[in-house]
Amino acid sequence: MSKVSEAISKFKKVDISYDYSTLPQDIKNALPHLKKAMDMITTIFLRQEMEGLPEIYDEVMNGNDEEKKEFWKLFKGPWSQLEEFKSLYPEFKDRPAGCAFYPDDITKEEWEKGLAEMSEGEKAVATDHYSVIVRENGKLKAIPYHVHYADELGEVFEHLENAANEVENETLKEYLLARAEGMVSGNYREADALWVKMKDVPIDPVIGPFEVYADGFLGIKATYEAFLMVIDHEKGNRLKEVENNLENLAKIFPVPAGSKSAVGKIAPMVVVHQIYSSGEAAQGIMASAFNLPNDAWVRGNVGWKQVMIYNMMQAKFNNATMKIADVISKGRIKAEFDPYFYFVLMHEVSHGLGPAYRADGVAVSKSLGKNYTAIEEAKADIGGLYILLKLGGQYGIPEFGKEKIFDSFFAGLFRSMRFGVHEAHGAANVLEFNWFKEHGVIKVLDNGDFETDSTKLIELTEVLLNELCRIEAEATPEEAAAFLKRFAVPGSDILDALAKLSDIPIDIRVEYNLV
Repeated sequence: MSKVSEAISKFKKVDISYDYSTLPQDIKNALPHLKKAMDMITTIFLRQEMEGLPEIYDEVMNGNDEEKKEFWKLFKGPWSQLEEFKSLYPEFKDRPAGCAFYPDDITKEEWEKGLAEMSEGEKAVATDHYSVIVRENGKLKAIPYHVHYADELGEVFEHLENAANEVENETLKEYLLARAEGMVSGNYREADALWVKMKDVPIDPVIGPFEVYADGFLGIKATYEAFLMVIDHEKGNRLKEVENNLENLAKIFPVPAGSKSAVGKIAPMVVVHQIYSSGEAAQGIMASAFNLPNDAWVRGNVGWKQVMIYNMMQAKFNNATMKIADVISKGRIKAEFDPYFYFVLMHEVSHGLGPAYRADGVAVSKSLGKNYTAIEEAKADIGGLYILLKLGGQYGIPEFGKEKIFDSFFAGLFRSMRFGVHEAHGAANVLEFNWFKEHGVIKVLDNGDFETDSTKLIELTEVLLNELCRIEAEATPEEAAAFLKRFAVPGSDILDALAKLSDIPIDIRVEYNLV
């Protein structure tokens, strides 16, 4: 089996169809326009990976090599997400650490020198999440996204405006128009704030540059992605008590060393069914939940939203997570969907809790640089676990019991590690496994299988949460890197266990029925 076919085979094709007859006619009329906007988001994302990639991608999609088309559709280019974005096609180099956000051969020394030569205004643009760095006359220059991708964003604007003209819901219409304007102006905050406050709408379109996972050079540049989701109000209403008690959840998160949290006024929780995705959101491992926006100002002054993608989460759990637990423990560890669902929910909640700004006012994400994403994912995992353990039976959080909670959490560790042990989520999960193993919560048997001991689970989870929050609040990038080097490196126990899972899909390949 070739490497290409092997990579494809690790993703089980899953049909996620939706019955569009249940939607109002105005929404059905808007969907084709939203799909066109989202397909243009994929074009921009391809450019972010490599300038000129959209044209190559179209050539591949119009070609006759079905396997190549399947691989490129899945991974959005010639690089395998499962192998740290190494190219599986000899005519292409591996994806650069900085993608196309920076010149290919940029060094840290050139970056620091370039910043030193910029004015304060230029430096602010260069170091924000929404600019591309180019060389001009031998010097580094920052070009805002809305300028660099102006042609594509102009088309996104038109499609979003056309969608807004179709919908009758005034709240949704206002949001779509604000999102369209923000795309071409670079002013994302108004639409982000409207999105957080938006309620009583039938669909939830999320479009923009958000996550910084792809920037392996500095960890600051955001990639474009889009989700199109139908809101499940019945399931979402069950989470209202949790949503209304955010302040009580926040109290168990330390904010040391003069740091400050960014708990805003609201943090709505919505349950949705995904009907389309594009850009980074449609590349390889797809999200089953997310917490946005990442803008610390919006989070602190308005709030944020937790989105639980129910159909994606259930498909991933049934096809991977549940089976992983059984294999690595010979049936001793039982993963169940309900505690897993609530763990993922609390993971997303935890992204908004704990330190957001340091004592000097600098956002934690900027202070830790490229080490931030793995530390933050670990903090969200451990924070979510701690909330379930500590507050189960209160504030609308079900009480599942320590063993059931940790067993479902434990199976999720290996699911994420299979995405790549050095990817942010995978590295965070390696860190958590090694921490709990060192402290006796996870036990490795002589045959390589695992069992768990939850005797001191709550206390040890609190200790790890405190350390992760301390790192975010005051550690240098070097200290964070040293912590990751100690705990986020997989040992033979992890690697051997991962090898036993070869017959279980790593993730799913989604087939939509939106046309």
